[in-house]
Amino acid sequence: DRLHNMRTLDSIPNEDKRNRIAKETMEIYAPLSDRMGMNHIRDELEDLSFRYMRPEIYYDLVQKVNQKKKEREEYVSQVIGDLEEQLKEVQLNPEIQGRSKHLYSIYKKMEQRGLEFEQIYDLMAFRIITNTVGECYSALGCIHAKWKPVPGRFKDYIALAKSNNYQSLHTTVIGPNAQRIEVQIRTEEMHLIAERGIA
Repeated sequence: DRLHNMRTLDSIPNEDKRNRIAKETMEIYAPLSDRMGMNHIRDELEDLSFRYMRPEIYYDLVQKVNQKKKEREEYVSQVIGDLEEQLKEVQLNPEIQGRSKHLYSIYKKMEQRGLEFEQIYDLMAFRIITNTVGECYSALGCIHAKWKPVPGRFKDYIALAKSNNYQSLHTTVIGPNAQRIEVQIRTEEMHLIAERGIA
């Protein structure tokens, strides 16, 4: 219900009311959806709230992200091809997805690290969906053998699941063209829980 309200927030003529709803969404509903493990809903709620709370920064980021869209799409295709080739060598044929990070997460990274947009290099995230837990760790070994891992950027949420039951392996590596890329590795069941949470 809140997600639908946020998608149609333009229909409210009163700017103060729009801002109040956006702030409430950012402070209550986005964290609640995160707590319930509903990541795709959290991401959309955060981006929509961000758009109304900080419009000048939001639209500036939209423009900067869109300027490099074609380059990013080509890079995503290249990395997916590289990953498929590498994983086939160890008899793995998982589903591989590539995407840009959502706008609010880019903004948070800029704020937390005191960086400009041009200084953020890990704008890409890749997801590998395997059949078994063993395949998750095999895929991780392959990736670390191909690309250098960034120290301190590996998290094993399979062995130690988050409190909302989220499970996945997270690593950041130096990929093609010396770009940082974030990779999440999980099984189909873990992916379903990550997307839909306890629902």
